Amino acid sequence: MSHEVRVERKELRRFIEHVFAACGVSEEHSRTAADVLCYADEAGFDTHGVANLERIYVTKLQGGRINPTAEFMIVSETPGIAVMDAGQGLGLVAGVHAMNLAIAKARQVGVGCVAVRNSSHFGGAGYYVKQALEAGMIGIAMSNLGAQTIARPLNGTVNMLGSNPISMSAPADSLPPFVLEMGTTVVATGKVLAAKRKGESIPEGWLVDDNGKPVTDPEAYYNGTGHIQMLGGSLETGGAKGYGLAVMVDILCGALSGAKMGPDPSLLDPNNANAGKVDDDVGHFFLALDVAAFRPLKEFQSSMDTMLQALLSCPTSSPEKKVVYAGYPEAMHQKNSNSIAIHQQLFESLEELASRLNIPSLAYSMSIS
Repeated sequence: MSHEVRVERKELRRFIEHVFAACGVSEEHSRTAADVLCYADEAGFDTHGVANLERIYVTKLQGGRINPTAEFMIVSETPGIAVMDAGQGLGLVAGVHAMNLAIAKARQVGVGCVAVRNSSHFGGAGYYVKQALEAGMIGIAMSNLGAQTIARPLNGTVNMLGSNPISMSAPADSLPPFVLEMGTTVVATGKVLAAKRKGESIPEGWLVDDNGKPVTDPEAYYNGTGHIQMLGGSLETGGAKGYGLAVMVDILCGALSGAKMGPDPSLLDPNNANAGKVDDDVGHFFLALDVAAFRPLKEFQSSMDTMLQALLSCPTSSPEKKVVYAGYPEAMHQKNSNSIAIHQQLFESLEELASRLNIPSLAYSMSIS
């Protein structure tokens, strides 16, 4: 049986801030990083929130692979674009800084674009497009995994691509905004890890073996016998679309910014044991479009409401089902819950982390089964 505890949002944010501060991150940057991680949990994306706190961020901060005091440098700039070097710092903070810069440029010339190199994992992409929403703009954010690879190109036998997430937002008026947040693999690896942690099997279609047969044991991904598929699955079911989107992200986040990319000749060297395993020098791409430069914001928001309401009103195939759109379920999740569910095993690991860092432990409001 799966056990969970519920933690108040403010309490989770406080705890995460203390963890980053204990790892040498400034108070301001700790607060920013906590906001980004908590956004994922609050929106229901538990694969990109506190579950990654120790596994990704603490491990790399303490191991010297993320610089807690990094300074972000603009290496090239025009009125509409910039390239930023994140100094091997926290992607959670570099992403917020870069999107704010893109928004500032969009206010001046209608469009702002910032490419980032030498960064690290930036959490849930939806947080950054939410920044654009708050400015009355359309936002786009994406990230590669640097040189880390977790998925094979179609028909390939070597991992050459990351999950390479993409997010896009557009403001509405009375309805929740449109917020698309997706990876270019069929599922985030965090979901495979969550199933492994809970001792559950995974649906057919997430992993396949060397012969392309479905694998439902999440452990197979970690022992190398199960391979995550590109979005769409096989060529016959649309896998070329996910494959193409993943390469697009590496172009915009890697080739354009100067960061590392997944596809690299080193992956074909059988003597290079670390090829594809190191996610340093991650690249990001942020775009902000000032709606008011195209048409009055209120008119655009009214058009968005008309379109989104039409989708919500679409007849359904059965009474218990409802047509929604990207961003709607997350908005309802945030609206209807003041606390966050954390799996018991993860909660216990966070208690151990607090003890090692000598910070106050994470308090929970209730335990559920």
